[in-house]
Amino acid sequence: MSIVDGKNIAAEIMENSRIKINYLKNKGIFPCIEILLIGNDEGSEKYVQMKLKKIKEAGANGNIKKIDESKSDEDIIEIIRELNLNRKVNGILVQLPLPDKFNEENILSEIALEKDIDALNPITLKKIDQNNSSYYPAGVDAIMAIFERHKVTINKKNITIVGITNLIGRPLASVLRQKGGIVSEIDVGKHLTLDDLIKTDIIVTDIGKPEWLKKEMVKDQVTIIDAANNYVNGKLLGDVDMNGMINKVNIITPVPGGVGPILIASLIENLIKAAEKSFYADKY
Repeated sequence: MSIVDGKNIAAEIMENSRIKINYLKNKGIFPCIEILLIGNDEGSEKYVQMKLKKIKEAGANGNIKKIDESKSDEDIIEIIRELNLNRKVNGILVQLPLPDKFNEENILSEIALEKDIDALNPITLKKIDQNNSSYYPAGVDAIMAIFERHKVTINKKNITIVGITNLIGRPLASVLRQKGGIVSEIDVGKHLTLDDLIKTDIIVTDIGKPEWLKKEMVKDQVTIIDAANNYVNGKLLGDVDMNGMINKVNIITPVPGGVGPILIASLIENLIKAAEKSFYADKY
């Protein structure tokens, strides 16, 4: 049994990113991200502050633009359009979830594809479905990094993804199918039976139900990716009953310390890609 050390994987990615960013800086390229934080959600604010801290630790530039909830969709779209034209900005990220009053799809659709480093634009998601995208969402990249480092076989494996969102579940399902996985998607509210799980080689869960997945629900030597963040009485928990799973699984991600740290490191990798593309587009 192997417990994934997300902090260690993230540290490896971050070190490689620092080397690449230093190389780019020596060529006069300064990777820069603009993060739009709309409204006053305390959890979102803490998270984007952590993202920006890691981005700057890697040597990149960045800024958090706080936008009052009183603004309209049109106001935010105008901000995004200005950032699309700003040659100093390589990546644009709109922190989700948005307050209820905003039309998420309309806003995200305005992010230029070459700057859509967290794959939020619906067109980017369609391109992922077609195996034709420059970027995956950072959460998808994080999970694929875990599979790569732990040598998890995807081809012809039964895979169940519980929780289908545009941030992880939907694009991850597309990527795993393209790699030969036999993927079942279970969205929130859809009935899930023990038969669905007991035959599954790999389970990815992100539905926000603390410790719902128990050892009697899975087969021996299953690989489990817990991508959830649930706060219960101030404690961060995943969707998986970690203690009960210890002697049952092949590979498992803890919460915290599993997918989360790698996700931010993967976002920085995408920012570097965007900066490189911008430089070579200008050059040639």
